Amino acid sequence: MEAIKLISLLCFIFFLCACSNSDSNQGLSDDNVAEVENGYVPSGKAKLLDAEDYVEWIQDPGNGFRKEKTIADLTFSAQFKPFEYIVCLEEKKNEIADSVVRRKVSELNGMQYYDLKISLNASGRELLKHELTSTQQYQERVNYFAFGMQNDIQLIDGPDTLACELYHFERSYDASPATVILLGFPVSKHNTSGDKTLLLYDRTFNSGLLKFTFSKKELKNLPKLQTL
Repeated sequence: MEAIKLISLLCFIFFLCACSNSDSNQGLSDDNVAEVENGYVPSGKAKLLDAEDYVEWIQDPGNGFRKEKTIADLTFSAQFKPFEYIVCLEEKKNEIADSVVRRKVSELNGMQYYDLKISLNASGRELLKHELTSTQQYQERVNYFAFGMQNDIQLIDGPDTLACELYHFERSYDASPATVILLGFPVSKHNTSGDKTLLLYDRTFNSGLLKFTFSKKELKNLPKLQTL
């Protein structure tokens, strides 16, 4: 009789532990965003968008993945680029196969990516010709944007300050009053699903230190990309 009571007690304890673990796991799936190399993937409750709407959503400053600062005649903007967003820009179509997205995401994995855009407001002139004092100064600006600015850009990711490891300056010449710089940073050794702050020290137009902070709360709202 005692043996039967002991077995029943053990079964009851096992049942309680199983229920506790199940509830705990359910809480994790609902309240936390899974971590990947760039810090975030969509939660189970994320909205589902096709490629065109997904790109528009990511580029909308109201959704927190794009930050802008206007200083005098210039506008500086920083775009956080989730992996699926980059795939959409590369594919340039509204319907993308899931296998294509998975393959390209795996190729991008291991870095986190941003665009830095500097625009000259209300002018059709080339950005680097803004308020020039000499022809020599123009060439110095071109060389700095092509090679030197990389050293003046960092990413604060949690407790880590990360150097810019991928850098590409897209020169526009006289075609546009704006320029875009493609940036890539290594993965933080710590938790990558926290706030991220992109730092730029502007030596060209004397705007000083610029900070673009992407909060954890904003980035957790990442939508899902609808695939075929």
